Amino acid sequence: MNIEVYFNRIYSVAFQLTGDKEIAEQISTKAIINTISSFNKDNEVTVGMFKLTILELFKIYLIMPKSRCNDNIKGIQSALLKLKPVNRALVIWKDILGFKLSDNTPLSGSYGELYKELIYGRKELKEHISIGQIE
Repeated sequence: MNIEVYFNRIYSVAFQLTGDKEIAEQISTKAIINTISSFNKDNEVTVGMFKLTILELFKIYLIMPKSRCNDNIKGIQSALLKLKPVNRALVIWKDILGFKLSDNTPLSGSYGELYKELIYGRKELKEHISIGQIE
């Protein structure tokens, strides 16, 4: 993948996590800067590099103050933002990005615990969407 696609995908994930354009830009930039030493000379981004940056992005997101997240986004983004941070991170990691729970998941815990949180996140997301809680 080229650099431009890489930047756009990292930002997209950051926006899905935070729901705020400015915060997404800040944390995606920070995640990229923290992992930039792994770029090759051709400025091509490997799948491993992309995952490494996504992991860094999740780490930054999970430690940021929760008050910085915006709950006034429309559609699916609004429903995602209503999930607990752990559930939101797992839903995005597995269902949006397509990563396996065993592939250096950005959260600690056993596979069973993470899978349980993923199922709970999916259930909550479905409820927010089906009962019209999307603002």
